[in-house]
Amino acid sequence: MNSKISAAIILAVSVMTPQFADARKKGYRLDTGKQTETAAEEQEMARGSFMVASQCTDCNNGYKLSQIAFSGYDKPRTSRTESFFITNDTDRTMTGITMYVEYLTTDGRQLHKRFVRLVCDIPPGQTRKADLESWDRQKSFYYEKSDVPRRGGTPYSVIFDPVSFYLRF
Repeated sequence: MNSKISAAIILAVSVMTPQFADARKKGYRLDTGKQTETAAEEQEMARGSFMVASQCTDCNNGYKLSQIAFSGYDKPRTSRTESFFITNDTDRTMTGITMYVEYLTTDGRQLHKRFVRLVCDIPPGQTRKADLESWDRQKSFYYEKSDVPRRGGTPYSVIFDPVSFYLRF
């Protein structure tokens, strides 16, 4: 009787072992709890805040995307950063914003488009300056309303398209 049970166990293990080995996933890493910079930024924006993500006032506690404005964009040809101002026309402090920034030639052809997340602290009714690392790493483009460089370069225009913003409770 004992030998029959032992033989059955050995048979079961030998039949099942290849199945487990084949089913094992290889090459995946275990999440160690370390956060990427983007994940930490998203948490910072969302902590104690709510998101406004459309023009629907019924959906967003009366807030809409048009309550934020962008102005004063600048990027000289030799600059590594782009700067602009964000105005918060709500009655709450803005803690973050997500948006698309689109770069166009002066005749309207797209040069580049990127998605940006910014953590900020803009009190109600106020304006703050924001800086981004430039998309133009070779320093060959300049914003059309910036000073014209002596050594030439290609002018471009910019469009800000907000996706969402976060307001503190």
